[in-house]
Amino acid sequence: MMDDTQPPRLHGQLREEAADWFAIMRNPEEADVRRKEFEAWLARGALHRAAYSRIAETYSVGKYLKEDEAGGGHDVAEAVPAPSVSVDQPATRWGRKRKALLVAGVVVVMAFGAHWALGSPVLDGAGMAQAPSDASRASMPAPLRLATSSGEIRTFQLDDGSVVALDTDSLVLVRYDASRRDLQLIRGRGRFTVAHENRPFTVHAGQRTVVARGTIFDVAISPEKFVRVSLMRGAVDVEGEALGKSQTAIRLSPGQQVALPAKPMSAPQIEKAATDDARWPDGLRDYTNIRLGDLFEEANRYATIPIIAATPEVSAIRVSGTFRITDTPRLARNLADLLALAVITGPASISLARDCPANSQGNCRPPS
Repeated sequence: MMDDTQPPRLHGQLREEAADWFAIMRNPEEADVRRKEFEAWLARGALHRAAYSRIAETYSVGKYLKEDEAGGGHDVAEAVPAPSVSVDQPATRWGRKRKALLVAGVVVVMAFGAHWALGSPVLDGAGMAQAPSDASRASMPAPLRLATSSGEIRTFQLDDGSVVALDTDSLVLVRYDASRRDLQLIRGRGRFTVAHENRPFTVHAGQRTVVARGTIFDVAISPEKFVRVSLMRGAVDVEGEALGKSQTAIRLSPGQQVALPAKPMSAPQIEKAATDDARWPDGLRDYTNIRLGDLFEEANRYATIPIIAATPEVSAIRVSGTFRITDTPRLARNLADLLALAVITGPASISLARDCPANSQGNCRPPS
């Protein structure tokens, strides 16, 4: 459990969690079921309570703006769906419509209320401006938001039995209805273990669509929208724009991967999938003859306290093996034992060195 004595979460994520809880508590049915969980979230500390209060104030301002422009006729819709490891599938048509309206509401509030709600385009996951029709908006189920913060790896189980593992700083939107299972990877990397059933399972990333055939696969997207698909089991078809004039889809077999840049290319190359990070959902990575400096750079993607080399000489040391890179204190100790290095613990970093400095003042574990 996190409290306010620990490093705070990213401001944006805490705000989004507060918005999700505000939405839940505005719904009497959900509020009754999840009240204890909500109270536990508030009890994590003053930052959480302040974030929730700010969302409530923002809602009130947005509601006032909407009523003022519309002559007091309509409220701003109230909520977005709560983050969960299950996909909510409303039992009634009214439930689906109400949920779609609720989603629009907090988006309106968080984007300065009525101005955006009264006709400005909305942004899709790729940042492209679109103005969805009333019919398409009503028919689309509200998305379930699965996200990880910086340094976090997390696994989510969906209602159909499928499992989504997300790497650090990743975001997936999930939309299920009676005929389809659609997911959109907005950023980061995900591993998708697909439950077998009749509804198709598709993952969208940038301009690519991955259609699963009962399978386990990874999809990663870079900030530049470079998409990589790696297949562990089953089969997938990778579809989308810029695959070449003579090729509309790429079929992958187990052990294969394909990397697709945002720019068109005539013949995407199917390659043998890398196996060194096959166990990334468990925080494990296999390395062969890697420089310590490069190993530290990868581990620091997950670090609360980064690990560094005290000298260029230490950074240039090469090592092979399987390491848990999501736990930098443990990684530092293991590497120090393996390489006979000293571990210097400071308030802002963990450093590996040949020996303890003369002024270490007890914060250095000498080489073993």
